[in-house]
Amino acid sequence: MWFSYLVAFLLTWQVFCHAINNPSSEEKQADYSGYSLHRFKVDTSSNTMEKLESYDMELDKNTQTARLLIDIWAEPSKQNPHADILVAPEFLEKFKALLTREELVTLKMIEGDVQSQINAERHAMFRNSIRRRKRSLKSWKDFDVNSYHSYDKMVEFMKLLSEQKSDMVELIKVATSSEGRSIYGVKIHPPGGSPPEKPSIIVDAGVHAREWIAPAVGLFMIRKIVDEYGRDPQVTANLQKFDWYIMPQVNPDGYEYSRTSDRLWRKTRSKNTTVNRWCIGADANRNWGYRWGEAGANRTPCSNIYMGSHPYSEPEIRGLKEYFTWQIANPMVYISLHSYGQLLLSPWGYTHERTENYQDQQNAAKEAAMAIKNTTGVSYSYGTISEMMYPASGTSIDFMQHRGVPYIYGVELRPTDNPNSFAFNLPPSFIRATGDEMMAALNAIGTHAVKVKRL
Repeated sequence: MWFSYLVAFLLTWQVFCHAINNPSSEEKQADYSGYSLHRFKVDTSSNTMEKLESYDMELDKNTQTARLLIDIWAEPSKQNPHADILVAPEFLEKFKALLTREELVTLKMIEGDVQSQINAERHAMFRNSIRRRKRSLKSWKDFDVNSYHSYDKMVEFMKLLSEQKSDMVELIKVATSSEGRSIYGVKIHPPGGSPPEKPSIIVDAGVHAREWIAPAVGLFMIRKIVDEYGRDPQVTANLQKFDWYIMPQVNPDGYEYSRTSDRLWRKTRSKNTTVNRWCIGADANRNWGYRWGEAGANRTPCSNIYMGSHPYSEPEIRGLKEYFTWQIANPMVYISLHSYGQLLLSPWGYTHERTENYQDQQNAAKEAAMAIKNTTGVSYSYGTISEMMYPASGTSIDFMQHRGVPYIYGVELRPTDNPNSFAFNLPPSFIRATGDEMMAALNAIGTHAVKVKRL
């Protein structure tokens, strides 16, 4: 038996190494060799960030290709005034020239070759895939929530869970992607169902493809709620007051592309039919219809924050909007999981004006941040998108506020100022702790809502 496993391992490893070192034209992976990650303290009196954004892509119309020059990984906030910037090797000197003298003094390189991180992550994923291949998924409890999975495996888990725990879990289809993938989630309720008017908590994740920790946390929360209902007092009390809708991966095309072709891919994979037709996809969190195309909007199709050709141009976002509007009767809490920065961001994004329920939202966020701190010792900051970071329009956060949902947060998960600089390559060993702190945060927000809204 052991010999057959060894032979299978060696053959698979040989295929894997060949694919990494000799990719065909169809499966060639983006190469970030020489790209370096830099951090500096942003001079608030400068327009450095705006200048950097204007240089994000270099377009070659002859070859119809776009090469990434600058990629802003982490924007400065009031609590953390530093920016993390990925820089192409040929653009490094120009990048430094764009910074002010004060910013240059604080500049430090935190990763000299991003491709080395990507390669290490790929090898770790391969070793995990070999280990998991020995076990078939016969029960929802067999699913390893402490690993990063393909979208097909996510769907397999949700389908199996809805079949084996049908008294608590319903499989829901919320949209269809540009490439034809069905986008699934689950509705979780106490055994026996709930009345239609029961308040609900909505969680979506995976909006930006490269932020792998977000869908992993969504899956962790699904498993934890179902597994600990009736055993954990907080989980039980929360589910008795709220039904949960969790969509762990709402950009499956982009996610799979980040797994197979370009680890740092952020957008959807829709085909652009206007200018720069070789540029693919849009930023799914700039494509919502409310205040679309206003503050912080980018109209360049090759940009990582391209808002799309029109509101709801992306079928993923169009489907989510329809589902949220017509299928969820009484949304009380909406959370959209992203990474990274350890932030709880409330509306508005498109303006510096405050919402009518600003103080209540901040009070709930404060309780959530305290619950996280008490659970894992990690600190999360909170505030509105525009006051903590930068103006952004066309977001799901602003759409939900306009619809009247009381408690709304875009959550930037781990990591933040980490000496190891994991950024988007957060090891799967962090999934459990990140999931635990998000459960603590949502339990705290739910408890706050019950008290304030007298549910």
